[in-house]
Amino acid sequence: MTYRAHLAAAAALLLALATAPAAAGAAGAVAAPAATGGRAALPRTVPTPDPDESVVAVRTGGDRDAATDAVDPLAGVRLALYVDADATDPIDASWARCTSDADGDCTFTVPLTGAGEANNGRVLTVRQLSAPAGWYTNPVLRTGPGSGSGSTASPYEFQIPALQGGATYRSTREFMYSTDNSLPTRSGGVWQSSRDNPPLPESCGLDVAVVLDLSASVGSQLPALKAATDAFTDALTGTPSRLALFSFDQASPATSVEANHPELQSVSTPAGAAAFKSLYADWTLGKGTNWDRALHAVSQAPEHYDATVVLTDGNPTRFGSLHGDGSNTHFIDVENGIFSANSVKAKDTRVIALGVGSGVAGVSGLNLRAISGPTEFDGGNTTTADYFQTTDYGQAADQLRALALDHCTGTLTVVKQIAPADTTGEDVTGATPAGPGWTFDASTTTSGMTGLPDTQTTTSDGTGAVTFHPGFGVNTSADLTVGEIQHPDYALVTQDGRNAVCTDLDTGQRLPVENTGTEAAPGFTVDAPRQAAISCTVYNRPAGTGEESADLTVDKEWNVDGHLYADGTQPDGLSAQLTLTGPHGAGPTPQPWGDTRTGYVIGDRATAAETVHLTAPGCTLARSEVTNIDGAGVHLPLPYDTTLTEHHQHLTVTNTVTCCPEDGHHQGHGYGAKSRPARH
Repeated sequence: MTYRAHLAAAAALLLALATAPAAAGAAGAVAAPAATGGRAALPRTVPTPDPDESVVAVRTGGDRDAATDAVDPLAGVRLALYVDADATDPIDASWARCTSDADGDCTFTVPLTGAGEANNGRVLTVRQLSAPAGWYTNPVLRTGPGSGSGSTASPYEFQIPALQGGATYRSTREFMYSTDNSLPTRSGGVWQSSRDNPPLPESCGLDVAVVLDLSASVGSQLPALKAATDAFTDALTGTPSRLALFSFDQASPATSVEANHPELQSVSTPAGAAAFKSLYADWTLGKGTNWDRALHAVSQAPEHYDATVVLTDGNPTRFGSLHGDGSNTHFIDVENGIFSANSVKAKDTRVIALGVGSGVAGVSGLNLRAISGPTEFDGGNTTTADYFQTTDYGQAADQLRALALDHCTGTLTVVKQIAPADTTGEDVTGATPAGPGWTFDASTTTSGMTGLPDTQTTTSDGTGAVTFHPGFGVNTSADLTVGEIQHPDYALVTQDGRNAVCTDLDTGQRLPVENTGTEAAPGFTVDAPRQAAISCTVYNRPAGTGEESADLTVDKEWNVDGHLYADGTQPDGLSAQLTLTGPHGAGPTPQPWGDTRTGYVIGDRATAAETVHLTAPGCTLARSEVTNIDGAGVHLPLPYDTTLTEHHQHLTVTNTVTCCPEDGHHQGHGYGAKSRPARH
């Protein structure tokens, strides 16, 4: 029996079912033919209907093509027909279900729609049953004013016009598609599904595209938006991280901004972070909100990003090139944002949507979810949450900071910087991240640790950074020692005499560092708390440049009861031991008065201190001070820190002492036989 004969034979029964709800088991049940298969087989093209049937064709889409701006078809989307918008279950017939083919066509062939037949004039509703593997559905989207007021959770479903035999109803023309901005459920006619969100890499340091909403509704909160972005940038500083920058209002870049900055820029150093912040420091506001163009701009970038962070204060009111009314959110505004977000995710980039303020509160999370992923931030799932909703930019800053540092807990990052050749001493002004090929070894003497020893080498990513991931076991802290394989054409540059500068990124506090290793292979040890994210900076300078030698000489004189004595000629019972720090960042060591200490370079720092011993009866120390620097009289207390700016520096330290004999008469003249003029 032919397919048409099957339909004719069952027509009477089906018509009876359609007009007898109790027998059919559901109010308003739609007539269905016997289970013959017929057009239930997956078509590769939209079929032409026979006179007594209707074809309903829904176009499905996935990624927006970054080059053509078109939406690529998505196969494997399962849709179903329902008797009306109130029905909870789909029609129980094979023809009431479809799966999209490689062309993105999901086609229903509805029988008995000819004149006088059971399904003629029926108004059916189409909904999504499931998405293909690697995708998820968005059964409800938020519509309403772009301000966030009057939000509506609108089911993503569409009514098909009254069915007529021989007719084809396409989602891109006869239903679903609309140009009417007064219709909140206005659609572009291509059924949306969202790609699953790729996970963040489980390592310290990220490559992130930061996307900032500059719509007019940001208003007076623009400084707070920038401050939140600053906080995110600062949190990544000291890690092997890079940032790119995008803006949007009704377009991207925003109409108030000259350009996006898709190139990744290192923020591993404070200088790099400052340079990145300067890109948006002067940005101003535009108007409108276009998630589609913002995410499309990211998808077009030649760079690969680990994540794209979208900071927005409102739902989309535009899509494409100034389409939409700019005031209200329709399905079509969100659909296009989804397609562009899909193309970002297709590049293995996680999309993190951060909605700030009342404009994206409540059910607006449905739209944030649609462009990112289904997992909402619950207060503790920072790195696995797809979207965040927060009341203000201060909270947003906290969440961004947590996102930046979450995978850095318990790590040690070493950032190598190269000081300019024309700097001297410990001056590292203008230092930049090192290139590839700088190798560091990390080890520990703390028992029970794992993951060490380890060796890491800088790459060409521009950060000059490597990260070690020690396993602490049951230890609450550990001594971590880092050694460097020194390049022959470079010399280590200490800071405050230390081979590295280490900071706890969680607290911003400096950590004590102990110098280790040798001049040829310098290193350092830091006590690392278990939960800390530690970043240590090591500086080098090209050898043979900026290393002009310097030396330091410190003389001593004694002023005893108004009489001056050179060291060695002062009265008995009066003595002092000089100590100097350096060179090469060495700690304080004894130095004879009047002897020259060499080995410094111009720009080095040194500290002069002394220990005074007074055993003569009745003598007390009134003061110790530097009284002369290179021939110039001064009065500066000890200990005295100095920066060597010339090849030779000469200091004089004077101790003022009063001595009173037991009979109450001053002893100064009693020692006069030993006195002689002090050296100057």
